[in-house]
Amino acid sequence: MELCRKKQWLVSVLLGAIVLSDVLGNSSGCFQQEKAALLDFKATYHGNDSLKLRSWVNEAKSNCCDWERVTCDSSSGHVIHLDLGNTIAESEMVPFVYPPGEMGPYTSNIKMPPWPYPYCSKHTSRFLNWSLFLPFRKLTSLSLSNSCLLGFIRTEDNSKSTLKKLETLDLSFNYLNESIMEIVGVLPSVKNLILAANFIRGPFLKELSLLPNLEVLDLHMNMLGNGSHFATQDYKNKSTLKKLKTLDLSINNLNESIMEFVGALRSIKNLSLAGNFIARPFPIKELSLLPNLEVLDLSMNHLVSSVTTQDIHSSTEFYVLKKLKTLNLADNHFDKGIFKSLVAFPSLRSLNLEFNPIKGDLDDNVLANLSKLEVLRLSNSAITGYFPNQGLCKMKQLREAGLSYNNLIGTLDPCLGNLTSLHSLDLCFNFLSGNPAPFIGHLVSIENLCISFNEFEGIFSLSIFSNHSRLKSLLIGNMKVDTENPPWIAPFQLEQLAITSCKLNLPTKVIPTFLSNQSSLRDIDLSGNNLVGKFPSWLLVNNSNLEEVDLFHNSFSGPFELPFDLNHHMDKIKTLSLSNNQMQGKLPDNIGSFFPHLVNFDVSNNNFDGHIPASIGEMSSLQGLYMGNNNFSGNVPNHILDGCFSLKTLMMDSNQLNGTLLSVIRKLRLVTLTASRNNFEGAITDEWCQHNLVMLDLSHNKFSGTIPSCFEMPAYLFLQGNSLTGTIPEALISNYSRPTAIDFSDNKFIGTIPDSIYKLWSLRFLLLAGNQLQGQLSSQVCQLEQINILDLSRNNFTGSIPPCFSSMSFGNFTIPLYSLDRLKPFSPRPDVAEMQLTTKNLYLSFKSDKFQMMSGLDLSSNQLTGEIPHQIGDLHYLHSLNLSHNHLHGLIPESFQKLKNIESLDLSNNNLSGQIPIQLQDLNFLSTFDVSYNNLSGKAPDKGQFANFDEDNYKGNPYLTWNNSNRGSLTTLPPPSTALHDGEENDTAIDFTAFCWSFASCYVMVQIVLVIILWINPHWRRQWFYFVEVCLHKCFGQFLEDVFY
Repeated sequence: MELCRKKQWLVSVLLGAIVLSDVLGNSSGCFQQEKAALLDFKATYHGNDSLKLRSWVNEAKSNCCDWERVTCDSSSGHVIHLDLGNTIAESEMVPFVYPPGEMGPYTSNIKMPPWPYPYCSKHTSRFLNWSLFLPFRKLTSLSLSNSCLLGFIRTEDNSKSTLKKLETLDLSFNYLNESIMEIVGVLPSVKNLILAANFIRGPFLKELSLLPNLEVLDLHMNMLGNGSHFATQDYKNKSTLKKLKTLDLSINNLNESIMEFVGALRSIKNLSLAGNFIARPFPIKELSLLPNLEVLDLSMNHLVSSVTTQDIHSSTEFYVLKKLKTLNLADNHFDKGIFKSLVAFPSLRSLNLEFNPIKGDLDDNVLANLSKLEVLRLSNSAITGYFPNQGLCKMKQLREAGLSYNNLIGTLDPCLGNLTSLHSLDLCFNFLSGNPAPFIGHLVSIENLCISFNEFEGIFSLSIFSNHSRLKSLLIGNMKVDTENPPWIAPFQLEQLAITSCKLNLPTKVIPTFLSNQSSLRDIDLSGNNLVGKFPSWLLVNNSNLEEVDLFHNSFSGPFELPFDLNHHMDKIKTLSLSNNQMQGKLPDNIGSFFPHLVNFDVSNNNFDGHIPASIGEMSSLQGLYMGNNNFSGNVPNHILDGCFSLKTLMMDSNQLNGTLLSVIRKLRLVTLTASRNNFEGAITDEWCQHNLVMLDLSHNKFSGTIPSCFEMPAYLFLQGNSLTGTIPEALISNYSRPTAIDFSDNKFIGTIPDSIYKLWSLRFLLLAGNQLQGQLSSQVCQLEQINILDLSRNNFTGSIPPCFSSMSFGNFTIPLYSLDRLKPFSPRPDVAEMQLTTKNLYLSFKSDKFQMMSGLDLSSNQLTGEIPHQIGDLHYLHSLNLSHNHLHGLIPESFQKLKNIESLDLSNNNLSGQIPIQLQDLNFLSTFDVSYNNLSGKAPDKGQFANFDEDNYKGNPYLTWNNSNRGSLTTLPPPSTALHDGEENDTAIDFTAFCWSFASCYVMVQIVLVIILWINPHWRRQWFYFVEVCLHKCFGQFLEDVFY
């Protein structure tokens, strides 16, 4: 007995010693081994990255449990949470570009936008040694998201060591591949595994099978491919992931074969397969094996409707999904028939069918079967017909309804006012009519309301909201709105207000006065209302929580004046847009200190002048600065270049700025730089080679010299209208270049077109007009299969036209112009880029957002010979074709009748012969046609659009006749004495000297005749002087009276 007591005493002493040693070892607040490991981790950073871990210092008194991003257990002192994600300094980041051959999930050949992948430069991308984390024996949560990780280094010494307590591991938004699974496979305690936005392909099911406790698996935005490797093990009858509740495989290029793997995950509650390529009917068979499924996201796939009501009632499989509450089927190919399937989900509370071709009207009875819905989203679904009033009115539990961007007509029934649970209603962009006020006045529970851009009638008075104390977001557009009458008091505190493109507060056109007491307002948009007066600085002062202010497209005038209380800084405003007004004068010198945290600042399209304020450099968070179309002068201040280190977009087109822009390139890491139509000068030196630009517009300036061979082509490059010389560098186009638009027009380039340009499969716009380029047109030009605009006019190209043009798209290929569409996400884009297409000696300019819809081929004013290839007729989507002022001969190809979208066809000043094909009169969109100065014969077509053409379209063809619409007869003009080609005067122009002499002689003759008549006939002489006297009295009577009396 005594022996037992001694043993117990000894065990107690030993345990006490262990506890005491732990306490002594942790006397400074954290364990030295863990502190050393944290400092070793900090040492892996480069440059400014470590600035985000300022508190991590190697000092004896420094307690690592107090360090930022570190959490320790309050009892043991061990580190249990490490949040080490997003620690790369933004100054060390560059726009992400996919490695060669690596493309995003939505495309096989299109460069994807850089976000949301990390913007990692070469020296910030790194491998980490996994042993850095092994000292943290009690660690339960580790986040290394967005850390530019390429992978982990594991040695044999730590291959068996593991973090036995780790439950959450977040490695999202890095550059990891499937080898990361070797690390994951030895972490059996992991419950939450987040590997989103990496480059993981697979297979890795073996490693997943070693994680029996896994509950959450997030692999969205990877490269899992078609999903075939998910079938490498038999998961149909047995799955080791028995505790898995949440699975996210969205945006992975998966196809329908993934459903076999999904069907084996019986415990799953939340499943997302969005953004893949699952092309099949609704996968009810596989989903019926998931009895616990509550949330299902199949949006952005290729699913179709194929289940009938008879199928529903004859199959019990549908009723297995009795727990399904949330169903997201947005952006698929479902039609109206999908509603018949939805009655099989009795617990359904949230339904999203946005961006589906539902088409047709909504049957009130169909919606009535969904009477238990709380959320209904049907925006952008091509729904037509009358608004489904009765179907919605039966959804008594409805909290959110979205029906925007459809073609709904009719009026809104007052019964909608009985939806007392309705918090959010979006009816924007339809064709609804009547007055919405009666039912809106009863929706006192509404928080978010959008009724913009319909056809509502009458004046919409905001006084109907006098009882809506919960209102937070109100969007009104394209209506007659009165915020002042009758008088009322706003009981709500708005967070968002948009009254756009309205007839607001006529006739005074004043800003709504109730805004002076909206202290919670964060986002206000009053654009397009033609509001007048000075800049409303009171709006900023009285609403101190404002973050976004959009006042563009109004008629504000006068200077941009800041409030008198300059100590009251607007610290929260991130976006301020004043573009397209009539403001003038200088910007305040202290504007930067008043708006210190601006992210986007837009004063474009006004009449501001003077120098750009240097205090803008105090806006350290500024990312977008838009100052185009003003009268700013001088240089870009150095203080801006030094202080605005976050600046990504700088747009200052159409001003009077000067300088070299070298400092801009040296100090800023811009993505977009547009500086066209200024007085910038100098050469494009090697320093320009260090940029990471997506768009560069230096057009219509005074740049000279050659382009350096190291210059890397951005996606959009506009250098037209300068004095650049030399050849176009072959090295300008690198293996990593994916340009979309190149405009080198109107410079002094010589030589031939580099062969490397023909390898740019992504190029849609190539304009090299007005240079001194030469050589034959190579058939390699036809490798530009996605081209929309090709303009090689006004050069010295020789030889024949390649017959391979039919392989080029010229409009038969449309993709969104990503960079242009996102230049200014908070307001309408300015005219950021201008390219020109020559048609009949006129320069038709198309701005960026219009230009992408055009297609044209211009080879005019060269030295081309031979016949016109009939294959050009296969360019069915071509809008403009100009082959004028060359030496082409032969017939006009009959295949031109297939140019169904052609609007302008210019074949003038060549040596073409034969007749104009009669089939061309079927070209219904042809508005410009010119075949003058050729050798055509026969009778020109006179039907369709050709009924509108006359002498100017045909002259200079000695044997051609045409129907003169003015005289109703056939007309033939004699040929000119000489054929006009290169370097010669164009006879289509008026002889101005002859015109002047003719006009002068006629004027003199009229005066002589008038004098003779007045001298001979006294009656007409009196009438003439009386007429002169009356005219003088009417025009100058008051002036003469003031002078003489």
